[in-house]
Amino acid sequence: MKRSLFILATLAMSSALYAQAETGNYTREKVLEIFSQYNPAVLENARQNADYNAILESFLAAYTSPQTEQNRYELIAVARNFDNSIRLQYATSVYEEAFVFSRMSGANLAPAALRFRKELFPLFENIWAVTVQLREYELQEVQAQLKALRKDKTLSDEERAEKENALRSRQAALQRESAALQENIGEQIIASVDAYIAQADQSLSEQLQAVRAAQAQAEAEQPLQTPNLQIKTKNKKPVAK
Repeated sequence: MKRSLFILATLAMSSALYAQAETGNYTREKVLEIFSQYNPAVLENARQNADYNAILESFLAAYTSPQTEQNRYELIAVARNFDNSIRLQYATSVYEEAFVFSRMSGANLAPAALRFRKELFPLFENIWAVTVQLREYELQEVQAQLKALRKDKTLSDEERAEKENALRSRQAALQRESAALQENIGEQIIASVDAYIAQADQSLSEQLQAVRAAQAQAEAEQPLQTPNLQIKTKNKKPVAK
């Protein structure tokens, strides 16, 4: 459940979705086909807005995942959540700027944190709903595969049993995940928003600490360089007149 949600929460530019180049990768045309089938508004928005189109183009250029069933579902999720992802990235970038300014200047971060939290709730609700829908869609496909398997006369009994066991196992896992996603949804969304903010705060704090450590090291090394320059100046040979 957490894997599904946070894949979706960072989907538009997330490197986690970009596999290394392999044979059988999705082509641009196939990616656009999935977008047009599951969220045609994305392509229409890109047609009307150059900035939006640039974001879509950067995704198309970066997406090199091989054609697997799991990647197909993730790509459907990308299409369904593309607007949510753009809004999430923008809200996060605004909060990051406020966080850094607060740490550097001592300004009160509370108003920005409260605004960020309020912006996250509807986004995570949308993402959650799409995740539930996607699990239901996967279940329907598994059921269709089981039905087709029973009619397949080309398989031996052993082969059919092996495939059926694998599909049954996957069906059970999806049913458990779907049920878990729909249990106490409000509480789960609150917990996910809290976790997302905490993760952002920790990441930003670590980045600031690294910057400050680098600055401190540079300042510590600076005085050591000045005496060396002075010594060289004092030992300089007189110019002949």
